[in-house]
Amino acid sequence: MKNYDLLIIGGGPGGYVAAIKGAQLGLSVGLIEMDKVGGACLHKGCIPTKALIQSTHLYELFKRSKEFGIATEGVRVDFRAFHKRKRTVVTKLFGGIKHLLKKNNVDLFDGTGQISSPGKVLLKVNDIVIEEILAKNIVVSTGSSPMVFKNLPHDKKSVLTSDDILEMEEIPSSLLIIGGGSVGIEFAYVFNVLGSEVTVVEVMDEILPTNDKDIGNALRKSLSKRGIRFLTHTELNQIEKIEDAVETTVMKNDGNAEVLQSEKVLLAMGRKPETEDLGLETLNLEYSGRFIDVDENMQTNQQGIYAIGDVTGPPMLAHLASAQGLLVSHNIAGVDYPPINSNTIPKVTYTNPQVASVGMTQEEAELKGHDVKIGSFPFMANAKTRITGEGEEGFIKIITDASSSEILGVHLIGHEVGELIGGMSLAMNIEATTLEVSANIFPHPTLSEVFSEAFYMIEGKAIHI
Repeated sequence: MKNYDLLIIGGGPGGYVAAIKGAQLGLSVGLIEMDKVGGACLHKGCIPTKALIQSTHLYELFKRSKEFGIATEGVRVDFRAFHKRKRTVVTKLFGGIKHLLKKNNVDLFDGTGQISSPGKVLLKVNDIVIEEILAKNIVVSTGSSPMVFKNLPHDKKSVLTSDDILEMEEIPSSLLIIGGGSVGIEFAYVFNVLGSEVTVVEVMDEILPTNDKDIGNALRKSLSKRGIRFLTHTELNQIEKIEDAVETTVMKNDGNAEVLQSEKVLLAMGRKPETEDLGLETLNLEYSGRFIDVDENMQTNQQGIYAIGDVTGPPMLAHLASAQGLLVSHNIAGVDYPPINSNTIPKVTYTNPQVASVGMTQEEAELKGHDVKIGSFPFMANAKTRITGEGEEGFIKIITDASSSEILGVHLIGHEVGELIGGMSLAMNIEATTLEVSANIFPHPTLSEVFSEAFYMIEGKAIHI
């Protein structure tokens, strides 16, 4: 019977990272994965979506090539080729992860894991127990899946989830998206550029409802100019398939109903944790709703049983799952590792323009009683923005505490701002002050110069505005 220091159930970005780091720290490690290592992020989410977005963005640039002095004719989209490239990207990364697990001597098991008792896991294939595995420490890292309410006709052809639409190789004439979070908005961007008539329904008063409202408002206005229709403060009532179309009834905030007809409907209403058939019901674990409760070390209320990633609740982010996996592996190995600061977790929405943020929104900072001071700077006054010809409508918004000079939140909308936000996460983690960031030397010409300018606005006045 195999016996491990660390056994992980689920090989997504939390699980496989925890496995590799645990092995590097000298632990004996086993990893159980029911499908493919890399998880939903690599195979059904982050990576394939961004591959399609990259091709979409390039198509956008081709259509504007005359602005850059390049003459092109007959530019067209081969959407099947988009998907072929997507699969190539995923396959290469998948192979890389498998190689790293083997290189670091992680034992990989194909199947599902069911915890029979603390320290014991049943390995199953097609619901048949193959063997029992012992482990001093068990990590649940089984991720999440798209949420679909039972009364909706989810047929995977006309009514789709994000999993389904990633396999759809035809561009629909019209697409209705239920949900204005990052997932829904990214697909809205892609299919709008590719020629679909796109409508987004969002129950809250603004799209990207967990972001700063100024940013969500700016993105909605930008995408509206391109032809995307947004219905905020609007609830889904029912969906009905009719011949070659789908009729969706929504209820507006004023109580009036509207019937929307589209070729396809995308359900982007969030994700649910995958915790069934893991044996958790026998362990008396504590939950917050459907999510597993953990302490600051990601340990459940049962000694030696940990949970990381989406099963522990929002924000459901691949990079957070990886960070939690690193924390767990270090703690189990007895190696000091800094705790995760929930206020410095960055997030990005990969539209064009992109949205990136870290820390509190203005509303959150005010509710917590901070003496809020705002600094803002437009990208149109940045030289690199003018050079790229993209994101000129964007801006950076800095939220600080006036009395302490603490950076509370940083929010950006503009070209490739996802590549910038990590630096602000680091600045907040090391508790840099507004003066320290404004005095830092940023290379010219780069988009990063907006940081010094926005922080100059906090300290006094920006140079280039």
